[in-house]
Amino acid sequence: MRLLLINILLLISIQMRSQTDLGIGLVSIHFDDKTVLEFYSDTLSKESDRIIEFFDDKNINSWNIKGLDKQKEWLKPEVFWLDYYAFTFRCLTNSDNWFEIIVNNETEKSYWLKNTHSTEFKNWEEYLKDMFSVERHPSFPQQIRTEPTDNSQKLKYQGTDCFVVKSMNGDWIEITTPEYCDENFTDSKTAIKSGWIKWRKGNELMINYFTTS
Repeated sequence: MRLLLINILLLISIQMRSQTDLGIGLVSIHFDDKTVLEFYSDTLSKESDRIIEFFDDKNINSWNIKGLDKQKEWLKPEVFWLDYYAFTFRCLTNSDNWFEIIVNNETEKSYWLKNTHSTEFKNWEEYLKDMFSVERHPSFPQQIRTEPTDNSQKLKYQGTDCFVVKSMNGDWIEITTPEYCDENFTDSKTAIKSGWIKWRKGNELMINYFTTS
């Protein structure tokens, strides 16, 4: 039940941020209790504008950020799920030494973050292929198609959406039904071996994605 509630909150958060610039990909933070992130207004700044520090919070038996209540006033990233080491930002620019990231998906405020051993960049295809599952966004009804085109044949599908991403072609992603999805959703009457749906429309996500079950 707890995982279900967390996924619902994560889903609502993703839906609220769907019109924020998708950028070129995402930057995930691999943190521990010694990780300190410094956010700069530009790459020539000598001093950072914001700093966050992670720690192992024994009171909640999980990871946390120092002064989190205050930090949340400006910090609203793509994924904020410290229990599962999920702390991810949309990325606007990727250079050898710096990332320009969106730190607030509601205001689209961006900062520059140094490229270090704690940061990992993935384009949207790589990132979505790592997700536990994806589903079609209810606000963007669409058919599953045999090819990544609007006029290709529709695939018949009945049941709850639960797919993983195989590949990407522009605005389209190729999906399939993994065994664990077929087992978890007993009302699913159709397994998709290979089908195509749109994952974006401009800067709007046409899918929901889930980092874990």
